Amino acid sequence: MKICVFAASCDVGEQYSRAVRALGRRLGAQGHALVFGGYGGGLMADIADGFADAGAEIIGVVPEFLEARTENHPGLTRIIRTKTLSERKDEMIARADVFVAAPGGIGTLDELFSILAMKATGVLDKEVVFFNVDGFFDGLLQCLREMEAKGFLYSSLDALYRVETPESLGLEL
Repeated sequence: MKICVFAASCDVGEQYSRAVRALGRRLGAQGHALVFGGYGGGLMADIADGFADAGAEIIGVVPEFLEARTENHPGLTRIIRTKTLSERKDEMIARADVFVAAPGGIGTLDELFSILAMKATGVLDKEVVFFNVDGFFDGLLQCLREMEAKGFLYSSLDALYRVETPESLGLEL
């Protein structure tokens, strides 16, 4: 399976790095390939490092304008270049079988909410997982539950995503 991981491009803390890398090692060792933004820094690098540790395929989907000013992950086994961030997102969606949201910023949330909206409207039927490291997504998950409780969502949250933690997956950090 090809697993798309959305994650921070900046360095955010060792507890996140260890968990994301351990997730990448586990998924890569299970024979899965990584599809991600291709960047060589932050949690994006950590997830790719984990897949690389397992000898897995690592597909980077990289907008040309970002590639000109950032460094791609050195372990990429394949690079797909796009013109825009929207094209990158479309490529990742088309290539992935499963989506994992690791801790991240605005870009991660943009990608995640695009997938959730597509799933909620029936355009996409692929698994979505929040990788909730150290309670990172707790506030967002509470906000989503409040939206559901107040009738702002057509879909049940249980039908849209599931939540995993390093502990629930038994990852060795």
